[in-house]
This record gives sequence, C-alpha cells and structure tokens, in this order.
Amino acid sequence: MTEIVIGTAGHIDHGKTTLVKALSGIETDTTKEEKKRGMSINLGFAYLEGPNNQKIGLVDVPGHEKFIKNMVAGLPGIHTMMIVIDAAEGVMPQTKEHIDILTLLGINSFMIVLTKINQVDDELKELVIEDLIDYCKETPLEGAPIFETDAIDNVGIDALKQAIYTIANELNPPIEKDEGRLNVDRVFSVKGFGTVVTGTLLDKRLTVNDTLYLYPGNISCKIRSLQVHEQTVKEAYPGQRVAINLSNIATDEIQRGDVLSTLDTGQETWMMDVKVKCLANHLSGINLWNRVRILIGTREVFARVVPIGVETIAPNTEGFLQLRLEEPLRVKQGDHLIIRAYSPMKTIGGGLILDASPDKHRRFKSSVIESLEIKAEGSVEQQLLDFAYHQTSPFTTLSEMQHYLSIEEYELCRLLDEAESQEQIMELTTNTYIHPLRFEQLTKKIMEEISRYHKTYRLRKGMPIKELRSKFNRLGKVTLIDALLTRMTTVNLLKREGDLLALSDFEISFNSYQLKAKESMLNILDQNGYNPTKVEELTKRDKNYIEMLEALNGEEITMLTFEYAISSKKLRDAIQLMCDYIKEHQEMTLGDFRDLTRSSRKSSMLILEYIDQLGMTKRIENKRVLID
Repeated sequence: MTEIVIGTAGHIDHGKTTLVKALSGIETDTTKEEKKRGMSINLGFAYLEGPNNQKIGLVDVPGHEKFIKNMVAGLPGIHTMMIVIDAAEGVMPQTKEHIDILTLLGINSFMIVLTKINQVDDELKELVIEDLIDYCKETPLEGAPIFETDAIDNVGIDALKQAIYTIANELNPPIEKDEGRLNVDRVFSVKGFGTVVTGTLLDKRLTVNDTLYLYPGNISCKIRSLQVHEQTVKEAYPGQRVAINLSNIATDEIQRGDVLSTLDTGQETWMMDVKVKCLANHLSGINLWNRVRILIGTREVFARVVPIGVETIAPNTEGFLQLRLEEPLRVKQGDHLIIRAYSPMKTIGGGLILDASPDKHRRFKSSVIESLEIKAEGSVEQQLLDFAYHQTSPFTTLSEMQHYLSIEEYELCRLLDEAESQEQIMELTTNTYIHPLRFEQLTKKIMEEISRYHKTYRLRKGMPIKELRSKFNRLGKVTLIDALLTRMTTVNLLKREGDLLALSDFEISFNSYQLKAKESMLNILDQNGYNPTKVEELTKRDKNYIEMLEALNGEEITMLTFEYAISSKKLRDAIQLMCDYIKEHQEMTLGDFRDLTRSSRKSSMLILEYIDQLGMTKRIENKRVLID
C-alpha cells in the first residue's frame, strides 16, 4: 500500500474538521482562536490508521475565504481531495473557489463527501445530489464517488474509510527524482531538540544526517531526526507528512513558505514562464502589468504579469505569462501555482511553471511562443532539445537534463542516443552535450575572433589557445572550451599547430618587403653566431621587420628574452655542444660554455638561462648538470 496524503476542501462550517476527527480521532482545530470561532484558520494535520499499520495522512484546510492562502499551503503533495459539502446547503461559493483552485493545481483525484445527512430529509438530500452531479459535469469531479456521512452519528464513516484504503492500494509508488523538496508550512522549537519544521515531502526520500539547503539564501543545515505521524523514523518517503528536527539553524532563520532542498545547486528566480488558465468568472481577464498575488507551495509573493503572444488572457481561456516577481522564489519547472487578484483578493487563475529561470522575452516573438508551446505540450524528445537550445549555458549536462525533465536516467540516455544518431544533439565530453544550433552559433563567434587575430597579426601562424580561451571564459570550464575547439578541428573548421589555432584555410604569405626583412635578419643572426642580437638592432624599428620577427619566432629565429634573439640553428648547435660536454665531464660552468662557443659572458648567460627554462638543465651553485 502506497503512502498517501488526503486533503479536505469545502465551504466554511460544512464539517471538514469534524469529518477528519471522525476518521482519525484527532482534533485538528488546536488554537484557542479556532475553538472560539468554531472554524479552521491554520492547516490541520492528522492521520488515519489503515490496514497493516499503514498511516494515511489527512490535511484539514481552512474553508473561510480569508484563509485561502493557508488552504493552498496545505495542498503540495496531496494525492486525493475530499470535497466536503453540507447536505443542507449544497455547493456554496467557497466550495466553487476550492474546486477551481484544486483543478488549477492539477489535482484530478476526488471524493465527494456529503456531511450532516441526518439533519435533512431524503427529498432535500436527493435535490442536493442532483444539483451536485449537474455542477460537476465537464469538470475533473465528473464521475467522482459520492459518500453520504454524518460524523456526529458515525454514519457512512466506515464506508469512507474503506474507499480511502482502496485508493491507497491502487496508487503506484511515486518515482523518486534527483531532488527532494519540502515546502515549510510550520516552524517551531522543541525544548531539548531545537528547530523543527513540517511539510509534505516531495520527489525524493530523506534520511537522518542528510544535509539540506534552505531557500531563499541557500543556508546549509542537517537532519537531526525525522518523524512521520508522530513516530520517529530513519527515513521519510515522498508523499509523507514529515516533521524534521534540524541542526545548525535557528527558528528565526526559517519561515513558512521557505523551501528545504537536498540540492545546493538550486537557483532562486525573479521571473517565471507559466501556462495559465483565467477563470471564467474573472471577466476583466489577466492583463499586462496587473499586480497579482502568486500562491505557490506554502508561499505567497507579489508579481507583475506580462502576457506572451496575446494582449490579455481572456476569461475561461489559457495562455502564456511571464511573471515578474517582487521577491525571489525557489521553484521548479512543473510546479503548479495559483494567481489571485491583488485587490479584492479572489482567485483569478492558475497553472503550471514551464521555465523557472527564463530570460526576459519580447512578447510577440514567434520563437519564444514556439518554445513555450513545446514546454507546455511537446513530447519529451521535443522538450529535451528545446531545453538544450534555450538554456543560458550552451553546454548541458546529463544531470541538468534529468533534473529538468524529471525522468529516469536510462530513459534520458536512450533519448540522447537517438537524438545524437539523428544529429539533433552533440556530446562534447562525457555526459555534457550541446545543441547543434548552439554549436553553430559558438563556432561562428570563435571563427570571427580568430579571423580578427589573423588580420591583426598577418604573419603569425595562429592565435594562442590560452588567449582564445580568455575571450570565451564566460562559457565555463576550460575542459568544455577545449572540447569545443577539438570538435571544430575534427570537422575541419580550424587547424592546430602546437598551442596555436588558425582557420583551416589560413596561410601565411610574405610580400617582397617582408622577404627582404627576413633575409636581412637571418644574415645578421648568422654573422653574430652564439652572441644573441638585440631586437632593436635586428628590426631597426621597421614594421615589416617587426612582423617578420614575430612570424619567424619559434621557427628560424628564437627569442631568448623579449630583448634578445638568436638563430634557431645556432641555438640547437649550442645545446648539442653543451650536452656533449656535460656527458663527458658531468657538469659545466658558465666559463666552460663561454670557451666552447667563443661568446661573451653575457651571451653565454642568456643562452644557458633559456636552456634552463626549457627544462634540459638545472643550476647547482655555479655549475649546470643535465636533467634526466
């Protein structure tokens, strides 16, 4: 039997709290104010003892319109709702608003419970049932079972319990995802234990000693102990009502509406792309820059509305909105939300988050609308490719895609293999991918950067990779940039020589002035032999000479320092002389090298220090030896 949470919803005084007490034996109106008023203000929590010692969570939500925010806060993680209706009054305004909210939140499993049936005659009861069946037509409640109860006289309670057990038996266990979340609905301190929070656990199990992260703020804390239905447990599972005793965090650091997550990589957002439905009774529709109240999880925030693709979301229609929030939220694609008017406070719509961290959009841009349509209605394959193309970074990891799509890893790998075979996505490094269009956009920018380098330094073989990386370090890890450059080389967009990159069709060509400069410099270096030449003397500060020196550096000329150059051939000869001498004598002094090359002391020092930098020799006091 699967762990489930069942909620109650309905008009004030229709008997929700009394029904929960009859089912569970637990009084959920606990505050003096609630008992004085005779109505629920805060969320009430209880549990029903099922077969095999199973405990089924019950959430009693407030019925009064003033406490709709509290009502919505109790809904995350609920599997089935009991719509509670007084047999003497039938469907009332608050009943309708609750049903609208539940429908907008994607809840589609309902039980209709008529209460106080012993207080009405059969004729009135049948009229109420007929009216109820008519009201439920073409809604998610159509066909929902109707239970006749009277909690005071214990009528119909056993039948209702059996129906709840049947639902629990028929539900499949939820598939665990990569992130566990708990929307905090209560926070308090227990003497001797410290901070305790409660909520319904979503998506992934929790274990004692797990580290959690509180949002907003990404504050780290640890699970000291767990309770489920007043029983201490080692693990809590998705769908359970959980009390968590936390360490390393104080009660004044947490408030209702905060989110506890198992991941520290979550982003807080100031904007959300959503697909919403405007309720039929909100005749003015949802319009540009309307200030609204957003109820999501256990949180309420204010936001401004930006319709996408239309001027307004008309009554009883669906459409796309970008919500500009007045404070940050930690939410996830696929979360449901409710939209209420700023004033007067009434529910006007609700829907589903399509993108939890979007960019600002141009309202009528066709590519934006197309992407939102894919997020809302597209296949998993389409959503995968859309995510890879539209996310901020051009690189997408396996874990990011799994987190976004909420599917099993083996299924995601199958989709990626298929997409890769059809050249719809590219694997750059292990478990890191790029969309072909993003690859094309990036390669264009990289090639433009290298082309500018070629125009500036016409006689250089290519752009140093280190310099190119620095131009694109905003892309992230060096390994990813290098993988991108390797792929560009593989497909013949670039060519690489050592640490230099050039466009594949780039070739150095010398004009007559540059060739003359080359001949002149090589002659000077040959004449000076083992005595390095000052760059100023070599280039005569002439542009053609300077460009030619840069082109020949590392080839026929070697720059020992930024001031001195030597013929590469003479440097190789000097290295050979040095190696032969040390092999025979085990070591060499500066004087020994000077005598061998018949050069000046300063020249010998320049050459030997350069050879040290190459890692061929090392200096021990005033002597040098070869490095093995």
